Amino acid sequence: MTDVRPQAETFQAPLDEIVWNTAFRRGFAEARSGRLPKFDDELMFQDGLAWVYEWGRQFAILAPPDLPLVLPDEGALNPKAVELFREMVMQGEICT
Repeated sequence: MTDVRPQAETFQAPLDEIVWNTAFRRGFAEARSGRLPKFDDELMFQDGLAWVYEWGRQFAILAPPDLPLVLPDEGALNPKAVELFREMVMQGEICT
């Protein structure tokens, strides 16, 4: 008999918390800079954040190239980016 690995526990989180998450911002920044994905970074994904990282990469590719994730003058999350991410999730453009 084959052992089946347990799945990661899931929980709901507000989309603005997902977008502000370090893994999401890292995925977004790496995709925007043309870097290859780093799915083997065990430290980054030890808390099950691989999906959050991937969502950041997907969003970086789908969002307008001039849309900042963080407002440069304020260092705060760009509400337009959060709203666009929400729309893309609701429309199924980003797999959740």
